[in-house]
Amino acid sequence: MSHERTSGQPSVIPNLPVLPTLPPLWDELRAYALPGGLLTRLGREQRWTPAFTQRAAQEYRRFLLLSTLGAPVTPPAVVDEVWHLHLLFTRDYWARLTPLLPAPLHHEPGGGQAGDPARFRAQYEATLDAYARTFGERPPSDIWPDPRRAPRPQREHVQGSARRSGLWLALVVAVVTGLTFAWSHAALPLAVGAGLVALLLVNLTPPAARPAGPARRADRDLGAGWAASWAGSESGGSGSGDCPPGSDSSGLDGGGDSGGSSCGSSCGGGCSS
Repeated sequence: MSHERTSGQPSVIPNLPVLPTLPPLWDELRAYALPGGLLTRLGREQRWTPAFTQRAAQEYRRFLLLSTLGAPVTPPAVVDEVWHLHLLFTRDYWARLTPLLPAPLHHEPGGGQAGDPARFRAQYEATLDAYARTFGERPPSDIWPDPRRAPRPQREHVQGSARRSGLWLALVVAVVTGLTFAWSHAALPLAVGAGLVALLLVNLTPPAARPAGPARRADRDLGAGWAASWAGSESGGSGSGDCPPGSDSSGLDGGGDSGGSSCGSSCGGGCSS
């Protein structure tokens, strides 16, 4: 087949980006089906939409792959929520997931050392760079916030948003006003006006602060994560544990910028592929 155009000039093949070659393990992790009960509970507790819950699960699978590439990694808080809940499904985590990995991936508390915040932030930023190199694209910023970049506005995937509530409230006010003044020829204008006023007041009123707690960690602090250390580090790759409430150290809305926390995990026996 000729590669010349009708004008006689040779065609120019564009320089397409060369996508990285992913390890064979990625095919297994990408197809790994998390327990249905896990996803249902995750969406309910975190108030995530089903679509966002599926995205969080997929980013968790990507984190699992990154954890096997031989360097310390730290996930964001959204991914950490998936990981923490998966650890509670012990049969699935240890009997189905662990055999796929080069070595078991354990969760450990941090030591609370003075240099931990800076170290975990640097490790989280290195994880963001490793993600881009491994998958050929930057991680989604609503799940993997980059403390080196400007913060994004509040997430839009949380169910029961103020905008939706405001629309319902305006509709209710309009209907009640219309029924109240049904005897009047001005019922329709009054109903429309009352609905618009209610909608305006809702939009001008700042949302109430949500109560803090472990189930809301990802909502208030997308930048916090957990360190994954390796055999031979100070953790020794043998412990497991949980993080105390309030241990997060960064926030999406400018509350902090460390990008990590003092809690961690280890891949006992070495995880490099």
